[in-house]
Amino acid sequence: NAQANLSNVQMHLDLIGDIPPIYCEPNQLKQVFINILKNAIEVMPDGGNIFVTIRTLDQDHVLISLRDEGIGMTEDKLKRLGEPFYTTKERGTGLGLMVSYKIIEEHQGEIMVESEEGKGTVFHLTLPVRQNAEERRIDE
Repeated sequence: NAQANLSNVQMHLDLIGDIPPIYCEPNQLKQVFINILKNAIEVMPDGGNIFVTIRTLDQDHVLISLRDEGIGMTEDKLKRLGEPFYTTKERGTGLGLMVSYKIIEEHQGEIMVESEEGKGTVFHLTLPVRQNAEERRIDE
């Protein structure tokens, strides 16, 4: 939030309907959100908005969408997102999104990215809704 304020970026959260709890490692997911939000802030040097929408996708999944009003990406850049050491930044390591993809994969989730040059980027994270560990063991 502090970095967003310094960069004149406003964050908007929209929770649609009842969002079920998800079974996850909270610190790992926090890292994913920090990586994506930090990238979004950095692609809006003159400020702008980030819209975060959370809703139930179906009875087994929650969808979290993070949309920025940044510079967007070409199809070529989009295809390479998440590759180790691939970065579009002058001082980036190319590891933030790679780690994020790995964390979401380990949570049996999925990341889909939409982007259009000059219009911004949307990261869609789909995460499974889990019951407690006891119930999960019975199902598996």
